Amino acid sequence: MKKVLLLIFLVFCCVSLIACQSENEEMALLDTIADILISKSNGYGGLNEDYFLSFNQEETISVFEVILKNTKGISQTVDVTNEKPDFDILIRYEDGNNQGLHLSLGNEGEESVITYIGHERNGFIVSAKDTNELRLLLGV
Repeated sequence: MKKVLLLIFLVFCCVSLIACQSENEEMALLDTIADILISKSNGYGGLNEDYFLSFNQEETISVFEVILKNTKGISQTVDVTNEKPDFDILIRYEDGNNQGLHLSLGNEGEESVITYIGHERNGFIVSAKDTNELRLLLGV
């Protein structure tokens, strides 16, 4: 009887872990994007509201949406005290909601990492190809 209960418990734990892991595999957009604001980041956990770039053209927003939907979730260790992302991104949606992101931009041909502000341990990898697109959009 103990072996059966232990087996059931182990199966339950494995299923729970797999379900939790799959929640973070792709970024979720909340609604139709109205505009995207970009600022230099001051560090993890906050959003710098001194925006230097704003996108509200449908074509540019579509490029961002594709990049965000192509990301792959990862768990990562981030030293939020000594490291800082390159950019903060504020996504404003047509329904009035907002979403804040941090972007650690890779060099040309390298991957980048995007995290939700306040959830830095769950990152999203941006492919090298999409990093190149981001670099063009950001003018860097």
